[in-house]
Amino acid sequence: MKTKKLLRKMKSFLSADQRAQIAKIDSLEKILKKLEKKELGLREKLEGEGDKGQHREILRKLEVIAAQRKKGEGLRQELEPLREQTAN
Repeated sequence: MKTKKLLRKMKSFLSADQRAQIAKIDSLEKILKKLEKKELGLREKLEGEGDKGQHREILRKLEVIAAQRKKGEGLRQELEPLREQTAN
C-alpha cells in the first residue's frame, strides 16, 4: 500500500474514534437533561409531601441525582474540547 492510502486509513480510524466520543457526549447531554427534569419533579413532590418517611426518601433520591449530575457534568466538560477540535 502506498503511504497516502495508509495515512488515509489511519485518519479514518482516528476519526471513527472521535465520532464515537462525540456520540458519547451527545448521549451524556440527553441523560443530563433527563436527570435535571427528574430532579425538578422530585423537588416539586418534596414541597407537597407531609409524610416524614417519604420526605426522607425523596431527599435521598435527590442527593443521588445531584451526585450523578455532578459527575456527568464533569465528564462532559472533559470531553467538550474534543468536540471543539472536530468542529474545526
